[in-house]
Amino acid sequence: MGCSEVAARSHARRLEREGWLVRFPMTRGEGSLFVATRTGTSVLGLRLRAAGSPAPTWWAHHCGCAWVAAWLTLRGHQFLGDRELLDDRGWSGEISWRDHKGAHVSRHRPDLIAIASTGARIAVEVELAQKSVERLRAIITMHACWRAAGTTGGVIYVCRDQDGCDRVNRVAEQTGLIATDGRGLRIELVETIKRQTIEACERVRADRAGAVNIDAREAATG
Repeated sequence: MGCSEVAARSHARRLEREGWLVRFPMTRGEGSLFVATRTGTSVLGLRLRAAGSPAPTWWAHHCGCAWVAAWLTLRGHQFLGDRELLDDRGWSGEISWRDHKGAHVSRHRPDLIAIASTGARIAVEVELAQKSVERLRAIITMHACWRAAGTTGGVIYVCRDQDGCDRVNRVAEQTGLIATDGRGLRIELVETIKRQTIEACERVRADRAGAVNIDAREAATG
């Protein structure tokens, strides 16, 4: 949005007072998570179930998803979030894998769906906690099938560290999704997403301040 931190905190407090958001404090010094309430989603015109209290084990993941949402927004893209994907079973794919515990069949949905200005849809997976290789392969195979069917144009994986990026890339190469030649896979570090988002925000603020200065000069000379 290009707001300063002070303005963002003020907006959040106002929405909290109105009952549109609810605050969930994290570890001291880590800030809080803000979650839209039933009233908040209703005001937005979204017929979605409000999220419950986020468990501490999911805090880092929720923060990662929020950074990716901001990163997409500042690039002019729209997106479908967790509650929208939960409400649309079309974004829930069946995956199967076998490991030392036996055979498994489960449902999986991406964390976000990015919607480009062209209408292209790209799945987003925020992979901060390591999954088993077998389960990761099943998920990436699902994304390869979605891309082949034209459901999406591919998938973006956001990882915690370089080891995570390398691991995703190795597994993805076995499915035909290859990051190095643009064939349906993009891999980013979460710290890169944060840095680029902050840089984009600063550019928005600078452009806005420049526009205000130009208007002021024109008014003074008009």
